[in-house]
Amino acid sequence: MALSVGLVGAGNISRAHLPAYRSHPEVVRLAAVCDQVPARAAEVAAAFGLPRYWTDVDAFLREAEVEAVDVLLPHRLHYPVVKAALEAGKHVLVEKPFVTRVAEARELVALAAQRGLTLMVAQMQRYHARYVALRRLLAEGALGAVRHGRVDAIQNLHDYAEPPHWLYDGAQAGGGGVISVAVHRLDLLRYLIGDARRVVAWGRTVDPAFRAAEDYCVALIEFECGALVDLFSTYSAAALPYGEMFWLFADRAVVHTLPAEGEYLRAVPRIAYREGTKSGRRFVDVEPVPGVLPTEDPFVNEILHWAECVRTGREPWSSGRNNLGTIALVEAIYRSLARGGEPVSLAEVLADP
Repeated sequence: MALSVGLVGAGNISRAHLPAYRSHPEVVRLAAVCDQVPARAAEVAAAFGLPRYWTDVDAFLREAEVEAVDVLLPHRLHYPVVKAALEAGKHVLVEKPFVTRVAEARELVALAAQRGLTLMVAQMQRYHARYVALRRLLAEGALGAVRHGRVDAIQNLHDYAEPPHWLYDGAQAGGGGVISVAVHRLDLLRYLIGDARRVVAWGRTVDPAFRAAEDYCVALIEFECGALVDLFSTYSAAALPYGEMFWLFADRAVVHTLPAEGEYLRAVPRIAYREGTKSGRRFVDVEPVPGVLPTEDPFVNEILHWAECVRTGREPWSSGRNNLGTIALVEAIYRSLARGGEPVSLAEVLADP
């Protein structure tokens, strides 16, 4: 039987989630929708033939006959709405970032475990078939030990939303480009090479449209495996398109993704191996492992995975429990920013109540 889902938030990111409900109703059935903007809720309700919609979350959680909730809201609302949904007995998928602080994440993970509910974070890059294949190659030792990584999270927010959009406000977003965009690559790094040990970071707020939110950040991250990674994040790139460049330097190979403009979701991780002549070292695509993921769309894959985990009781690849490490890494970066670039250990962040 299909998992009945209620959508909370029908803004821009819902366009990436709705195809899963449209194309796989036998697995996930969109049964209700809530958005504080009536026109947005009404549009989704009409598209899916729903008899009504909600504009109040509390009423929605009391009245909507759903087993699970897909939460797509401004970051500061993730914690209270996910908590309310879990208390109402609903399984939860919440868009990235999970929450804005580790303490919030820890509380929600404990609540989900207490209630026996599936809590998953929509870190969709883990559900890209080629990254799943890359992770397997790394785990098998086919590339050797990873020594260094370089990642970019480049965007000009004005190209997508103008002030006073909530993404410019650190009180609502939890920060700037790091928590809103770079969190994708930080989570992917954890998925591929494991947890981080410590961080040093420096940041700036250059565009006055940003309030309590950095629009430039540089961070150096040491991982438990010994790899050193440098991160560059900007929300104010003057001319470049959205970009998420990614490099891994391992003993026997180099991995990169360099997406073309507007194609970051279709960027293919490519590997060049050390073996062979200099002229023969060519980058080759990482090929998906057949049968591991059902589609080529990572958003669809993550939602189908969530439904499967609800059905079987398995822990999701991007469970709330696992994502504690991602939120801790984001928080460690922000602590280092606040301290003017002092090193911050992940142990310190995770030890705080």
